[in-house]
Amino acid sequence: MSILNQHKKIFSLVQVELEKLGFTEFVYEPHFYSLDATKKFGDLTYNLTFQLLSKSISLGYVYGFILVNPVNKILKQFIPDLSDNNELITLKNHINGGKQEDFKKINEHLKTQKTGDYIMAIMDHIKKIDLSFFNKYPTIETINQEIIDKVPEEDYFEWFPGELNFKVLIIMKLGNNLKYDAFKNWALNAY
Repeated sequence: MSILNQHKKIFSLVQVELEKLGFTEFVYEPHFYSLDATKKFGDLTYNLTFQLLSKSISLGYVYGFILVNPVNKILKQFIPDLSDNNELITLKNHINGGKQEDFKKINEHLKTQKTGDYIMAIMDHIKKIDLSFFNKYPTIETINQEIIDKVPEEDYFEWFPGELNFKVLIIMKLGNNLKYDAFKNWALNAY
């Protein structure tokens, strides 16, 4: 069986499990050896990117991202071409979907030749790392309270890819954050 057919088999098994968790849209990208899964939740869109290695069915990485639709709607007024995924992503999983050691442990299940165990190890990882990330930030308000209010401004880059100052300002404004004016002045001075 070709590597792409093996990938399709793994992706289809993972997709079945993700559908059980409410993910409804899936895009298979064979040239990136990846599967993107999307779940809409109110104003937020949760996205998982799941990639296998090019020469095997070993897990390369899983990344969880949150797109805040009102933020992107406002951002598009100032940056009309938001086709770059980093600009569409409002919030990335701070721990980037796990560590390489985590993926090595998951890939150990391949040695047993039991595909079901391998899929369950992947899903356990997704539930532990990515779903807990999604559950922690279910609204603009929680992003405001748990990140913008608690993380030092110089560390925002770890959470907000791309035009982070604009994204933070929009989230602060939408969430009526009391630090909005202070951050706006800080950002203007930085520019």
